[in-house]
Amino acid sequence: MLMTRETDYALRILRALYQERQLSAAAIAQRENMPKAVTLKILKRLHAAGLVSSRRGPYGGYLLGSREPLYLWDVFHALGEPLFVNRCQQPEYRCENYPEGGCSLCRELSRIQSSLNAELRKTPLSAIFQEDQE
Repeated sequence: MLMTRETDYALRILRALYQERQLSAAAIAQRENMPKAVTLKILKRLHAAGLVSSRRGPYGGYLLGSREPLYLWDVFHALGEPLFVNRCQQPEYRCENYPEGGCSLCRELSRIQSSLNAELRKTPLSAIFQEDQE
């Protein structure tokens, strides 16, 4: 359930673009103290997921995509890193001890997973990033 460094970098890229509207990959890397190669790799994944768009040319760069509002949940899933409290929360998991609907532990972890998913969808990234500008 640990957030990966890649997800952290993705969130920092989105924050930089939210605050500056449009930046080059080099400017994002410098601003957020990230390696440029990693920044480019993550920008490519964010672009493929539609979370950022790009413009070519001398006045080009990256900017936020048209998907608004964005939530933390969107970023985790765009990078293919959904957060699971336990393996029994994964879609295809079947409890080996209680295959007929899972055990009480699985049910409690499912309740916690639902709360976590709701929290990750609760506050738009724009509201979180706005706090940095105040």
